[in-house]
Amino acid sequence: MKAFLIRIILVVFLALFGASVLDVAYPAVPVLFPMVLFSVAVSLSLTRGFMRALPAVIAIGLVCDIASLGRLGLLAAFCAGLAYTVSFLSRRFAVEHGLMMHLFAGVIVGAGSLGFLIAAPWLDGNPISGRTLGSVTWVTVPVTFGIGILMFPITSTVLRRIEDWLAYLDSPNAF
Repeated sequence: MKAFLIRIILVVFLALFGASVLDVAYPAVPVLFPMVLFSVAVSLSLTRGFMRALPAVIAIGLVCDIASLGRLGLLAAFCAGLAYTVSFLSRRFAVEHGLMMHLFAGVIVGAGSLGFLIAAPWLDGNPISGRTLGSVTWVTVPVTFGIGILMFPITSTVLRRIEDWLAYLDSPNAF
């Protein structure tokens, strides 16, 4: 029960941190908050498998949708799609856990973030906003992929440590 409550607290913290800190601190990089969210979704999918990670991915996406005041379900749908894509491709290409997995997942996170940057204004019902296809330049594409490749290993490591700690809390010998 403690681990479940801690997971809920961490999801709410992720949503509030992303929606209030990342979007305000780095307004020139509008894709930073979704990229952190996509990194968490991809990491969960790779560590747990898609079917076991799907409820957590959808819950995280919905909480982040509520925190970001966007259309409800948009981030959740992108997260679920990325989690399925990375799970499907990692099984097909037999990506091992190591450097290639981090590069592969980072590229998928970057591609999903770039797709979100392009598609979100139209799916949100406001195609005439600050984030349009015209805002995606030749500099945006490699920077997005680079941030995705750098962000995924960090997110994956933090998530793995948190999961190990929560497994310890769930064990009968803890406290």
